[in-house]
Amino acid sequence: MLKNYFKIAWRSLTRSKWIGAINILGLSIGITAALLLFIVVQYELSYDKFQSNYDQIYRIVSHDKYENNTEKTPGVSNPVPDALMADKGRFKKVVPVISNYDIQVNVQTEGNASEINKFKSESMFFSTSEFADLFDLEFLAGSATVLDQPEMVVLTRSEGDRFFESWQNAQGKSLQLTYGVTLEVGAVVEDIPENSNFNFDILVSYETLRSYQDVFGYDLGEWGSTGSNFQAYVLLDRNTDLALVQSQLDDFSKKHFEGRGTSIRTHHLQPMSDIHFNSDLEPLNGRLVRKSTIQTLIIVGIFILIMASINFVNLSTSQAIGRSKEIGVRKVMGSSKSQIALQSFGETFLVIIMASVFSFGLANLLLPFLDKIADVPADISFFQQPILLFMLALILILTLLAGFYPAMIISKFQPIQALKNKFQGAEIGGISIRRGLVVLQFAIAQILMIGTLIAIRQMNLVQNTDLGFNKDAVYYVDVPTDSKTDIRIEGFKQQLLGIPGVIGASMASDVPSSDNNSASNFYFDNKSEDIVFPAFLKFADEDYFDLYEMEFVAGQGYPTSDTIRNVVINETMAKKLLIASPEEAIGKNIRLGGGNWVPITGVVKDFMVNSLREEIKQLLITSHKRYYSQVAVRLDRSAQKSTLEAIQGKFEEIYPEQIYSGNFLDESIAAFYESEQKLAMVYKIFAVLSILISCIGLYGLVSFMVGQKVKEIGIRKVLGASVTQITMMLSKEFILMVLLAFVIAIPLAYFMVQEWLASFAYKTPISVGLFLSVMLVSLLITALTVGSKAIRAAIANPVDSLTDE
Repeated sequence: MLKNYFKIAWRSLTRSKWIGAINILGLSIGITAALLLFIVVQYELSYDKFQSNYDQIYRIVSHDKYENNTEKTPGVSNPVPDALMADKGRFKKVVPVISNYDIQVNVQTEGNASEINKFKSESMFFSTSEFADLFDLEFLAGSATVLDQPEMVVLTRSEGDRFFESWQNAQGKSLQLTYGVTLEVGAVVEDIPENSNFNFDILVSYETLRSYQDVFGYDLGEWGSTGSNFQAYVLLDRNTDLALVQSQLDDFSKKHFEGRGTSIRTHHLQPMSDIHFNSDLEPLNGRLVRKSTIQTLIIVGIFILIMASINFVNLSTSQAIGRSKEIGVRKVMGSSKSQIALQSFGETFLVIIMASVFSFGLANLLLPFLDKIADVPADISFFQQPILLFMLALILILTLLAGFYPAMIISKFQPIQALKNKFQGAEIGGISIRRGLVVLQFAIAQILMIGTLIAIRQMNLVQNTDLGFNKDAVYYVDVPTDSKTDIRIEGFKQQLLGIPGVIGASMASDVPSSDNNSASNFYFDNKSEDIVFPAFLKFADEDYFDLYEMEFVAGQGYPTSDTIRNVVINETMAKKLLIASPEEAIGKNIRLGGGNWVPITGVVKDFMVNSLREEIKQLLITSHKRYYSQVAVRLDRSAQKSTLEAIQGKFEEIYPEQIYSGNFLDESIAAFYESEQKLAMVYKIFAVLSILISCIGLYGLVSFMVGQKVKEIGIRKVLGASVTQITMMLSKEFILMVLLAFVIAIPLAYFMVQEWLASFAYKTPISVGLFLSVMLVSLLITALTVGSKAIRAAIANPVDSLTDE
């Protein structure tokens, strides 16, 4: 019986090749899109789930409550891990993890001690031997115990191969970090999976950090220092009462932080399942995806599948008109409703199977381009169990979703009406189900179109917003910070000023707009009370303001100095200090932490300190040569590739042991919004797909309605109706459907774009004109799609349509 069903289904498909091709094409587009989106979502949701302790690992995060706000950081004060280890309480393990990135590693060439090979490693962690137990490290050589000894390091397989040609040669060898610290390779571990927030290249023992605190710039006894990269993780028993653990943390916070600074410091547990998705508390490697992004991708995938299914329903029911006699004959010959319905489901299943096979191949071809919309490795296998189960579930759901309504309609045909080709579509509340489906389809398309326009406008805002400084033609080079015995940065700056094409240079801790959030408590106006909010800091020389063409609203920059002698504040800082006018700030004194009182020499106009996702922070800029780690230059119009080569040449001359790293400022600022750019690309791609699928579905419904009105059109033409009148008669209903879809789409689209824009402090306005433009585009698309079919029906010979078969 089933074999017979599929044989008839195949004959039906080959008999109506055009309709079959459209059905397969529409479903293939939908299934391919859904499959690729599933791969992205499944990959993002899989982060660190391979860890055996996934449900038991928590990060200790810090909250600082000020008078008007609470600031959160994923880091803890430097002494916190040791203090927690001393008082474990309900913690099975306490593991400190301190991260550093873009680390240079020098390795002596085998057999030639004078020759050094230089490497750049993306990430370096400091931790203890318990890190290996917490995060399931797989040791290829050595053991975790080396992490309890100073001057020991663990490498991943890839770094072992890179540094020593083969990881088997690595154990027992030495390497030197940029900081001048020599380490012995004590162990090698398997590479950490990419879908982890704890994928390091180099793991250095915590005892090394303890032994070289000054070299690495950490004071493990300083309770007032908190950095986002200095983190602590704990392991709990499965049945631990989290409320009791939080109570223990509250007591810990009160014991060690009460009376320190101006904030109320508390510590909280953050489960590992939240780390990859929480934009307020970024993971160690900075790779995160907002939950709203995941939800958007899921919604878009569902939308596309619904639209593809609607297409199939509309085309199948319109095709049923031409098959009415076949159905009538079957019923006269004794076929039951269930047999007719099963036959219809068989045809649906066959089309969906063919579309799925085609989609599987198409998705495989598109996978290498998936990184344009997501951070997914290009070598993902399609034959993973979750992907295969998803495809199986998708085939079954689509068969039921797309096949139910056509099967129900066809099985209810009355034999006499079917043989005479006379029947009406099922009606619900006076509105055809097919019309309702097209309304839903266009509503989805308009939601995606609105999302696309908002995303484009927001990205344009990001690119064109006045940042408060000139980012164009600025090129910056990372340099090692000077020490008491290594003073080279000033000489490097002067050498760069002598290169043709370079018209300015400045030394600083970082560029004006970056992800740096260094902050300190401070005092103001010679008063002994701490200010109730922190000062965010940038360290820069006297040329910083001119190089970036910053505007002063009062005062001026400061004179040359290697230490903190003067400060410049921004407008936001002046307002938060309740200074009536910027001019009144000039000459007032500020003291950072336990430092000296120094005067304010200027108030700079507000500029974007971080990305446009964040409000402008209260900023203090001052000189301190010890913290300079970049030299930036401004290039004139005559600068060419040779200018950049000359800059690199000077760097290699002055820093022969270092690896060169230079970037254009505008490119680094654009990198802030990479995830938003990718989501905007998702909107663009799927808005185009939704319009394409909508047009196919609309064509199907027009075909159905024209088929039902063949005789009506013929009578109207005989009675004198013009082609224009008949075209308008057929088109007006669809125009009303598009308008109804627009009314449905407005609130849904508004809610979706508001959710996406919520991550930005500076948002593009959502105007009425934007919605109206989407409506006009939808009407134009409808007119073109419907008009072509309507005109063909209107110019047909009425004699042919009035002939009774």
